[in-house]
Amino acid sequence: QEECQNYIRVLLVGGNHLFTCGTNAFTPICTNRTLSNLTEIHDQISGMARCPYSPQHNSTALLTSSGELYAATAMDFPGRDPAIYRSLGALPPLRTAQYNSKWLNEPNFVSSYDIGNFTYFFFRENAVEHDCGKTVFSRAARVCKNDIGGKFVLEDTWTTFMKARLNCSRPGEIPFYYNELQSTFFLPELDLIYGIFTTNVNSIAASAVCVFNLSAVTQAFNGPFKYQENSRSAWLPYPNPNPNFQCGTMDQGLYVNLTERNLQDAQKFFLMHEVIQPVIPIPYFMEDNSRFSHVVVDVVQGRDMLFHIIYLATDYGTIKKVLGPMNQTSSSCLLEEIELLPKSQREPIRSLQILHSQSVLFVGLQEHVVKVPLKRCLFYKTYSACIGSQDPYCGWDMVMKKCTTLEESLSMSQWEQSITVCPMRNLTVDGHFGTWSQWKPCSHTDGASVGSCLCRTRVCDSPAPQCGGWLCEGPTMEIANCSRNGGWTPWTSWSPCSTTCGIGFQVRQRSCSNPTPRHGGRVCVGQNREERRVIFFLLYCNEHLLCPPHVFWTGWGPWERCTAQCGGGIQARRRTCENGPDCPGCSVEYQPCNTNACPELKKTTPWTPWTPVNISDNGGHYEQRFRYTCKARLPDPNLLEVGRQRIEMRYCSSDGTSGCLTDG
Repeated sequence: QEECQNYIRVLLVGGNHLFTCGTNAFTPICTNRTLSNLTEIHDQISGMARCPYSPQHNSTALLTSSGELYAATAMDFPGRDPAIYRSLGALPPLRTAQYNSKWLNEPNFVSSYDIGNFTYFFFRENAVEHDCGKTVFSRAARVCKNDIGGKFVLEDTWTTFMKARLNCSRPGEIPFYYNELQSTFFLPELDLIYGIFTTNVNSIAASAVCVFNLSAVTQAFNGPFKYQENSRSAWLPYPNPNPNFQCGTMDQGLYVNLTERNLQDAQKFFLMHEVIQPVIPIPYFMEDNSRFSHVVVDVVQGRDMLFHIIYLATDYGTIKKVLGPMNQTSSSCLLEEIELLPKSQREPIRSLQILHSQSVLFVGLQEHVVKVPLKRCLFYKTYSACIGSQDPYCGWDMVMKKCTTLEESLSMSQWEQSITVCPMRNLTVDGHFGTWSQWKPCSHTDGASVGSCLCRTRVCDSPAPQCGGWLCEGPTMEIANCSRNGGWTPWTSWSPCSTTCGIGFQVRQRSCSNPTPRHGGRVCVGQNREERRVIFFLLYCNEHLLCPPHVFWTGWGPWERCTAQCGGGIQARRRTCENGPDCPGCSVEYQPCNTNACPELKKTTPWTPWTPVNISDNGGHYEQRFRYTCKARLPDPNLLEVGRQRIEMRYCSSDGTSGCLTDG
């Protein structure tokens, strides 16, 4: 999401217009605005081939006086198609050969300049001519501004593209190379190009400043080419068919208006054999364990000569002010290191620009811009400090008795300056705190009373600041475990009345938490709860509302008679609701009673009369009679019902001998 914003990558002034391009969340766009009113947009065009898609891709661009835009950037979304591309203006669009690593091999573009007949581009790339492993070389490339491309061959492609290696190294039997170009600065009045070179990010950090004369650049481009016949061949020098090529064009014929370069040569020959050498064999300035990111240069008129002041942005957020060598044999001097922000707030420098007309630096940071004056002579309060600073901007005015610039002095004859040696450095010492002392009891005032704490201190003496060094940042005392007396919070509002009629009470509360007592502090004195009795008709709560009669149950009456004497029955008791019909609960309550088993009762019926049943052949007959016996566990014998039947039978003979004449 961080990259899906609109990062401004092209910002160019052309006449009274400002041409801008931004990544626009990986959909680059460009606009033309009026300088006097930046909100006024004249036109908007696609940013493809003019601005990178991603803010992580390096690019550079320039706008010529005739309106052509030269951009070195990635042409596609993933950044696999880098190109040097011309658009806008009256000339046809041209680009470097597509997907040809011999032209451009994963380049990181740094800067571009419009110089004479050529447009120059500075970048670093994987060295295609390096046969042993992978390494990065820094390059200078150029194209003719009047190039219109080829005909039949190299159509829409540069025919004048050439590139040469930039050499920035520490000389020796085995030179130490600073291979990766990071930033350049061009001094057109002196035809000098300052460059920052560093080691690879996977190597030991080291940086150097090398300076190249435009004549050395031209010499390399006028020399032989480096050419490889095929992928199995070695890179060998090849004579330059146009050794002093200055973008001349054909006057007539099939290739009229095309440049003098042979198109077949332009396809093969673009890498120069000779390396662009710096002005002096050793770098102007070197520093180990550090990486520089940006460079600008100011040319200062001293009392007796011109001085070159180099400003270098470091990767940790400071600016080194360096005095360039005064001749071929002298070395550069580190004059001072400018702290933009306190050490705890340092951040990487995003851009560095110099405005010579106002003698100021503009330093771009993540969220703001810092303006730094170049002339800071008022910092030197004494003669020795002024002269000893070896600052070309400053000298001692013998009349005004203060350190001034040459412009501020009334006369050069009374303005003294002596720049002969590098200034004494490391006199400025930034302060650092010593270790904390042991925790000790200390007192503090808490309201009207005195409490106790634990305190410890430290002193800015390891080392103490000297000669304008930074003071220590941070507290000199730490306090902990302070006793704190408790304090009451404000009373809450009175609560609603506890009753809705009659006499009730209200409550309000507070707590001992404003603050809470701690570390032996005094607790709050007093009550945390208050009540007040209220007669509502006096305080207008339910005014004149009398409480209704109290509705209640009477006590339970005696248990009524059990519904059974044995075998289990129920009995009830009752109560009544006084002063209303709406008492909660039941008016009758039941319980079991006489749950003991009833005794067993037995009842037998009398015998029935005898009745004949059968008559036998001999004249005799049978008679029978009945009776019933019932038994059960009941409280009342009358509740018995008839049970099983008992039968008796007798035989009666015809002669009457069997006794059937009676009922017994």
